[in-house]
Amino acid sequence: MSDVSIKLHEALKKYGSFPTLPVGIKMVKADEQALEKARYPLRDIGNRMAVCQGLSVARNIGWTMAFKKEDHGCPLSLIFIGHLNPESFLDGTVSGYYQDDEASAKLMEKTFPRWPVDEVKQIWLSPLQKCEFEPDVAVVYGNSAQILTLIHAANYRKGSGIASLSTGRGGCSSWIAGAIQSNECTYTIPGPGERVFGGTQDYEVSFAIPYQKFESVIDGLKYIRKKGAFRYPVPNLAVLSEPKFPKEYYELDPMWQS
Repeated sequence: MSDVSIKLHEALKKYGSFPTLPVGIKMVKADEQALEKARYPLRDIGNRMAVCQGLSVARNIGWTMAFKKEDHGCPLSLIFIGHLNPESFLDGTVSGYYQDDEASAKLMEKTFPRWPVDEVKQIWLSPLQKCEFEPDVAVVYGNSAQILTLIHAANYRKGSGIASLSTGRGGCSSWIAGAIQSNECTYTIPGPGERVFGGTQDYEVSFAIPYQKFESVIDGLKYIRKKGAFRYPVPNLAVLSEPKFPKEYYELDPMWQS
């Protein structure tokens, strides 16, 4: 467990009040020592699961989840992790649900970040404050105002803004591969599979923070709060305003006649 992971967890709790736990994720590329408290879907749950379900378990229940190839219940995440040859995916057959011409269908699938075949052995997901490993990326879920605090923080000492690329599906690719490979923070509107199977709520947006950006995001959260331009929970300054009523209301009090 790294100190910076604990520091990020504490900063997210203090400055964002996020409703579910931030999750640390590691793409395991070699045979590493097994996690003592990890649950594997087939061994410990009794069935395969989509990796977005594993993420939901980690952030909502607090369990550490781990997936080998055989634990995955979603073929798309198998492509993004590199457990399957992507050739049949890249031909655009699946994206026919979203595109009616071959060129757009193929381009859509080519857009998703993914790992080379067989480079990644497992994926580990754990609440950030209890990670037994150094994560490659942290993923946080919140409403748009909470995610805005992270956009501000990630853009601190950067200035050019935070990019988000989405086709409206396959959102797990952004944290399985995209943010790690680019080493840049990104935010994503969760797609259909995550909503249907992972239970992601209508108001939720996800934000991915590569490990190398943990310290700068912490610094950004502190700086933006100190300056006071925006904070969460958002203060309602309307409570300081004088209320306005129909003129008949003011006729009830002689004070208003003058």
